[in-house]
Amino acid sequence: MTATLDPAAGRLDVGLLEDIRAHAAALDGGEHRSRRSFTALGEAGLLGIGAPANADGRLPAMAEVIRLISGTCMSTGFSLWAHRMAVEYLLTAATPFGAAAADRLLSGTVLGVTGMAAAFKEAAGCGSVELTAAPVAGGYRVSGPIRWASNLYPDSTMVTAVRTDAGERLIVALTLDTPGVILGEHFDLLAMGSTASSYLNLDAAHVPDGQVLSRDFEGFLPAVRPTFLVLQSAMCLGLARAAIEQARLGLGGVNAVFGTDVDRVCERLTDAEATLAHLAAAVGGPGRRPRKSCCR
Repeated sequence: MTATLDPAAGRLDVGLLEDIRAHAAALDGGEHRSRRSFTALGEAGLLGIGAPANADGRLPAMAEVIRLISGTCMSTGFSLWAHRMAVEYLLTAATPFGAAAADRLLSGTVLGVTGMAAAFKEAAGCGSVELTAAPVAGGYRVSGPIRWASNLYPDSTMVTAVRTDAGERLIVALTLDTPGVILGEHFDLLAMGSTASSYLNLDAAHVPDGQVLSRDFEGFLPAVRPTFLVLQSAMCLGLARAAIEQARLGLGGVNAVFGTDVDRVCERLTDAEATLAHLAAAVGGPGRRPRKSCCR
């Protein structure tokens, strides 16, 4: 199986996209896991486009990949978004551990976990980092819950935030086979049951100093937030486009009365897709929009 990305059009190879489509129903039924496509995506070089911070101006192409896949298989699109954000965090950190871990994620043989919800909530003033980190020889002993994450396999690599006894907030990475990491049973979710989503509890899990990605909490989050928002939005727009296409198929007979409504929603969606492409291209450039504007 091969796949390529046209740099100009940002399009997936049809063969790979059709393979994902062919297995979407099986993923919905829990017969496969969404990670089944990641080795092929990695071989095609599609897992790190534009990382980090719109490198080489290619974040719009990454957004297009996620949009197309999400419109074909929501489980695969969701797992891809989470995985790609882990790549973003690791490459933004630019540490030896981050670079080595990113290489494994870029191959698609190991999946990435974004455990950053609490960090983003704290930065926005509507939550707090729940993981605590007690200093020990050579690193930290991390304990606490993560309420929700995806791509939770024992060999996955997770990036998350912790708070030390002194109040310092750190961005750290660890593999989920680290002693003290307890994975919850995978949730049975509508359309995303194959995403290996659940909760985690950490009980004195050791994180070596070398796996601290950043001690600059307030600088790290603004560096990755624009990409986070762009790629998550791409996932949502892909699903919305698929929904509109299915709605059109149902406009026969008495449902024809809804044709104008579908056209109106389609027009708004097209505008949203154009806006997202514009915002994706602006990531990392001088035209950054204020936080409140980007989050509307």
